[in-house]
Amino acid sequence: MTVIRSLLLATLFCFLFAASSVAEKAPAFIKAELKKNETIWPGQRQILYVKLYTTTTFSGSTRFELPKVSGMLIMESEDRPLLGTEKVDGVSYIYKQHEISLFPQRAGILTVPSFIVEFGFQGTEGKVTRQSFTTNALQFTVENIPGADPQRDVITTTNLKTYDHWQPVPGKAKVGDAFTRTITLTAEDLPGMVFPPLNVQKIEGIGIYTKQPQVADEMQRGEFTGKRIETISYVCEQEGIFTVPEMHIQWWNPKKELLRDIVLKTVELKVAANPLLQKEKPAESMITGDAGFSWKWPLLILFSSILACAVFIWQHHRMKTQSSGMTNREDELFTKFQKVSASHDAAATMQALLHWLDYSELSGISGSLARFIQLTDDPELAMQIEALETTLYASGQKQQWSGDKLCRSVQRARKKLSQHKPGVVQDSLPPLNPWKDKHQSSPKEIT
Repeated sequence: MTVIRSLLLATLFCFLFAASSVAEKAPAFIKAELKKNETIWPGQRQILYVKLYTTTTFSGSTRFELPKVSGMLIMESEDRPLLGTEKVDGVSYIYKQHEISLFPQRAGILTVPSFIVEFGFQGTEGKVTRQSFTTNALQFTVENIPGADPQRDVITTTNLKTYDHWQPVPGKAKVGDAFTRTITLTAEDLPGMVFPPLNVQKIEGIGIYTKQPQVADEMQRGEFTGKRIETISYVCEQEGIFTVPEMHIQWWNPKKELLRDIVLKTVELKVAANPLLQKEKPAESMITGDAGFSWKWPLLILFSSILACAVFIWQHHRMKTQSSGMTNREDELFTKFQKVSASHDAAATMQALLHWLDYSELSGISGSLARFIQLTDDPELAMQIEALETTLYASGQKQQWSGDKLCRSVQRARKKLSQHKPGVVQDSLPPLNPWKDKHQSSPKEIT
């Protein structure tokens, strides 16, 4: 009996000790572990595993207060967390494993600061308890990519695909024509938002408009396939031959440790004058010089002297007539613009606006919309012209533009700039040489 009683007491003591040990165990806790590559490169994805543990069951969603770190992008995986069971110090827990993706953007020692993780679980008496936990700070070293240009961004991926498409095919064009360029980048294990922006350079005489990049990512079992689509519109504003420079993309393959320079080729645009946008030029003077007859010099001097004496007589009449003719033509073109803008026809409105602006020379002899906007310094005018251009030239993008607002903005600009035309010298007296008129060609020099 004594032996049996001793065994029972020993069994009861072990049971109470085990129960006490279980009670001392936390009902929930977290662990954070960084899965690092042997060598970490800028742009290469690193995975931070965050495990949530509980002795009961989980309730609700998990909330992360992810930090913002200079030189690093930190983002939560969209995949569902991995569920499982695990024994910790002899106690059975169920766990939920989340993945946090880290994308270092530069070389050096980087630190992931501690951050808060909050989740819910079944507490005592079946009540749901939400509790916050704090991870430990983690640190890792990112190496420099050998041979890479430090002034340019690098795309780090094992597989990069580029697609450069023009619509229409670049080549011959007219003033007012537009080309849409679509550049698509696709990479493995890299989200689209991590791709560096393209270096789009300005080109004098060509209007360049970029859309907001489109990002289309796919994720399967924690693996990224990122896609970024850049859309650029090139609008021919002046005639001439223009070169769209090549673009360079640095690509580092971390698996092969190979650096490549992806080149998007140079494109040439040959832009001719557009007859629909040409201003009407008066007929050439019937009097021309002839290099073969040197005796015309005295006649020209004499003729100029006579005109110089006579100019004070007919000055007022001539200036009034000329001004009236120019004003009538400018008024006619502006009235046409007003009527067309009221119809809300974007293409016809742009054509009428350019035709009037070219003839009026309010933005200089070789005026352009960009110069016109710069001189007026009117935010409303800039916004309306941008909306009109986006409607015409930005592929797939719909933006509302108002013919009435555009017309009112142009009216204000016309009134402001009418007192002075950039690039045109205003003299107090009319020119002595009647051929040197703004709308006539000067006689050839005789030698």
